[in-house]
Amino acid sequence: MGLLVAGGCGVKPEEPPVVFAKMMQVMSNLEQAKFSGEFKLLGNSNVPLFKGLKDLQISGTGEVNLADAQNTKYLLNLTISGMGDDGKTEIGTELRSFPDRNYFRITQISLPMGLPFSLAADKKWYQIKSGGQNSDWLGFSQPITNEQVVNIRQLIAASQLFNVVQKFPDETVGGSRVYHWQVAVDTEAVRKLLQDWSAIAQPATPIDVDKWTARLSDYKYEFWINKYDHKLSRANIKGWYDSAGEQRADFAVVINFNKFNTAVNIERPSNNNVQEFDLRQMLGLPNTTF
Repeated sequence: MGLLVAGGCGVKPEEPPVVFAKMMQVMSNLEQAKFSGEFKLLGNSNVPLFKGLKDLQISGTGEVNLADAQNTKYLLNLTISGMGDDGKTEIGTELRSFPDRNYFRITQISLPMGLPFSLAADKKWYQIKSGGQNSDWLGFSQPITNEQVVNIRQLIAASQLFNVVQKFPDETVGGSRVYHWQVAVDTEAVRKLLQDWSAIAQPATPIDVDKWTARLSDYKYEFWINKYDHKLSRANIKGWYDSAGEQRADFAVVINFNKFNTAVNIERPSNNNVQEFDLRQMLGLPNTTF
């Protein structure tokens, strides 16, 4: 039996604190990744563009490149859908984000008759207004420095945020065996992480540590963790946020991490003749600040 384990035909079970520590170490070294996921907004949407739609759903794939702190970028291909009194609404979009410019285009539209919408599925690229590199991004109001990146990675690696609530039978995800656990966050560990993060980021608007500690502690988490390399293979999170008008909106999100630290190539649209457009204003989204 010992030879089978040593030979790779089995993995000796590890205690959750050990698994979480190794997972955080792996996540702290993340530079590039490909992922897929699904976001569900439960109940009626109060986002202006989709107001009146029930159980709004966003699904798609993405790529992110964090290798260069001065040149972070990501790509998203999304399908947004929901059901209203007049029928189903479905919009497909592609977004590409760079430090100085963000771009998007509509790839498909299926709308009930009479619904106002200012764009067409002509796949023309639009430019989204940007506040500048790393503006209000994860608490950073100024361009992030390499020293800050190192400090953030060390902070993540050293954080002990999670405790197991329930263990489920091991599963196979992406061809690898994984631990499948329901987990909860350690409230004081989250508070310390936010305080330390704020000290590193030095945001122009202070992070509301109490608000975010309470919110993140209230979320429900389910993790699938690779038993061999301790990468987070899948995460299921159920929680809530304050939407426009300070109304509570409940959500559920599933993220599948398909590839870690595999080279991704995210390029700007070849057609540079793009129209300036404020997508956040169009969708009625709040600012993503702390």
